[in-house]
Amino acid sequence: GYSRLKAGDESGAGEAYERLLAEHGDSPYASYAALDLAALHAGDKDNGEQMTAWFETALATAATPAAKAEALFRWGDWAYRQERYQQAADTLQALLVELPNERRARDALLAAAWSLYYLDRTPEALELAGKLEGAATDAETAASGVYLRANCLRKMNRDGEALAAYKTVARDYPGTRFASRGAYEIMVTHFKRGEHEETLLAAPAQPEPANEVDVLWMRAESERELGRTDLGRGHYESIVQQFPKSPQAAPALLRLGELAREAGRMADAAKLFRRVAEDYPRNEAVNEALKASALARVRAGDAKGALEDWDALLARKTDGETAAEARLQKALVQIELKKATAAMETLDELLKELPAGAQAARAHYWRGVLFTEKSKWAEAESALRASLAAADEQTAALARLRLAVVLQRQDRMDEAADQIDPLLEDGRLVAENPALVEWVAKRRFDQGQYGRALRAAVALGENADEASWRQIGWHWAGASHAQLGDEPAAIGCYEKAVAEKAQTREGAESGLLLAGLELKAGRHVKAAARYTAAAEAATGDGSLDLRARAYFGLGEAAEAAGEAEKAARHFMSVAVLFDDPEWTPHSLFRAGRLFGEIGKPAEQAGAWKELGARYPDSSFAKQVEGLKP
Repeated sequence: GYSRLKAGDESGAGEAYERLLAEHGDSPYASYAALDLAALHAGDKDNGEQMTAWFETALATAATPAAKAEALFRWGDWAYRQERYQQAADTLQALLVELPNERRARDALLAAAWSLYYLDRTPEALELAGKLEGAATDAETAASGVYLRANCLRKMNRDGEALAAYKTVARDYPGTRFASRGAYEIMVTHFKRGEHEETLLAAPAQPEPANEVDVLWMRAESERELGRTDLGRGHYESIVQQFPKSPQAAPALLRLGELAREAGRMADAAKLFRRVAEDYPRNEAVNEALKASALARVRAGDAKGALEDWDALLARKTDGETAAEARLQKALVQIELKKATAAMETLDELLKELPAGAQAARAHYWRGVLFTEKSKWAEAESALRASLAAADEQTAALARLRLAVVLQRQDRMDEAADQIDPLLEDGRLVAENPALVEWVAKRRFDQGQYGRALRAAVALGENADEASWRQIGWHWAGASHAQLGDEPAAIGCYEKAVAEKAQTREGAESGLLLAGLELKAGRHVKAAARYTAAAEAATGDGSLDLRARAYFGLGEAAEAAGEAEKAARHFMSVAVLFDDPEWTPHSLFRAGRLFGEIGKPAEQAGAWKELGARYPDSSFAKQVEGLKP
């Protein structure tokens, strides 16, 4: 059999080996024959049982430790190549334990270690990887050991040690096939740790073909995270163009859409998002892409296109929440397209499919809006109350405002406020309806009913869940106390308002009122601190007038403290930062007057010249004109 094998007669060799096993099964040569038969048929399909039988025969008839080691090694190596990692690990570990001094024990380290790694027996794999590295007689094997050790360390969340090991592979074994893999894993490790500059530096110049698209993806993501969107866009485009069938192609299209959206190119963004659905209809990101496309089309003014996207999303298999959101958004587009009847049908369908939840509450709200537009007040009220019963804070606030409008249109304004009064003692209901309680407090205040306004405001301040609503409540409570002539109580409520960790307009107003009281009492340092806090609390474009007032107050506090130049600078800061018709001209006038008092005529002239140029019709500009000789 051996002679025939060497002569290239594999069929004849196999027959001879089979005869040997049949007639001389106990012979020492049976082990070699079984191993050669296994080698001859290693590439056959579905022959696992036969291969196992030959290996078992080889092991059972092995006459020497070397023969036994050979049988164990061949068996384990075959199992490893067949991805039978459990069998490979068991067989090769038996060789390592029973015959550690045999040559094949050293050869078995590589497959044994990788088998354990694939079986998630990571600590054992790590131990063998270290032995493999030390026992290696060539660079390729040593590199494999270091590379495997790095993989094990990363799997054990020891990223720092893993990174060092990958760097060893890339640095010390540049001629091996593991060098490029190590460089790639270095990049992957930096990328997973969010170290984007390091990711780009570690990117291999010529990645292996199997890793090329992954390298492009990590480059694109890193450039985007670093704010270099043009470079990132180029890499995403390369993925889409060069690797259209890769798993990263659809995410790359999504990213390109997001970049276009961030740049304000909504029409382009919508086209890119839509391509995900058209080019990759089975991708899990299609629903997200259709939603993004629809929203981008709305922002681009393409309501008809958005409607097509929502219809496309609804035609797909989606969960209840996704379908409900799509129907709601579809209805909003239909409302924009003046298709009120169709919008109502869509909302009714939503409520039929998903009668409860946030989307249902929003659907009730928009049904109320549609009924309002048709002057169907009873139906509108019913829908809005249904929305209030289940809405989130934002929807509830909108619904309450709309309900107030409905009641007002029915000339039931006081009734709208009166029906809230019985709820003020119920903290839970107050917490659930803060916007409506605020409306009541402000309405009572505007009507001069300060006692009733105080009751609503205190209820809001004491019971609201969110700091912003509590801040609003305490502000109106303070204002009500002030109108009732109880200044100490007013101060106490304003203090509670500014103590809340929120940034509402009312909070800033409370801070300004407290600052004014401190200034009035001659406590200049405390007044300045209050004005500073009020300026910080006055965030958003809608509060610029309050911030201007706060900066003006800093000037007043400094002037009252005798710090004329500092006061003038504060007043000038108002002019620089704001274009407020009340506080800016006043600030320029005060700054100019103070510059004159401290002997800085040039600065005075500059301030008053700016006043005349920017606000020529203001009373302060006229005062300056009156001062001229």
